[in-house]
Amino acid sequence: MLSIVPRHYFLGFIPLAAGAELITVFGVVNKASGIYGLLSIFTGHPITAAQLVLNVISLLLLPVFLYALHSVRRQQALPVVAFSYIYFLDMLANLAFTIYFSVTWFRVFDGAATAEAAAGTSSSLDTASERGLSITIIVLALLFKVYFCFVLFGYARMLVRKAGLRSDNGEGKYMKQLQYIMLAIAPSFWRRGGRRAGKGRMVNTLEEGIEMY
Repeated sequence: MLSIVPRHYFLGFIPLAAGAELITVFGVVNKASGIYGLLSIFTGHPITAAQLVLNVISLLLLPVFLYALHSVRRQQALPVVAFSYIYFLDMLANLAFTIYFSVTWFRVFDGAATAEAAAGTSSSLDTASERGLSITIIVLALLFKVYFCFVLFGYARMLVRKAGLRSDNGEGKYMKQLQYIMLAIAPSFWRRGGRRAGKGRMVNTLEEGIEMY
């Protein structure tokens, strides 16, 4: 009956539709920042291969996020479902890049901290507090990213149920196949589940069950 995927609200008080739009806007801004990353090539600013790949991926996904923003605002179920999967894959890619950049940064940080400690200009307590703060910020950012992913899937599920979409009722040759692939994954998540109650009505949440009885 209970689910970690939001059903109605973002952050507990913002409507799910507004939350999904806000998350998508943040995503558009984030992907657009890849333009400035690539501009560093022409300005002579040093950039690693990993940073270059990340900026290229961001630019390639920018049109996808812009179209997704249009779909989220117009409450188009199938495009929002597709965007939820894309956002999930993008989250995994960002996780991999974050781990790589964090490990690289901590190696540089440890080297600099060791040199400062040897010179007597830094204490081990300062180094530990800075490392702890950095790890906390990284973990919180990743947790928010995961939560944003849950919100998008929750909004997509709401639109799917509102439109009455199933894995077997798609229209058009290619759209039907795409709908089947996306909704066949974890079908119990997308459809209205629960036990029968009353006149054939499905009980989907704990609150609905309490209201009925």
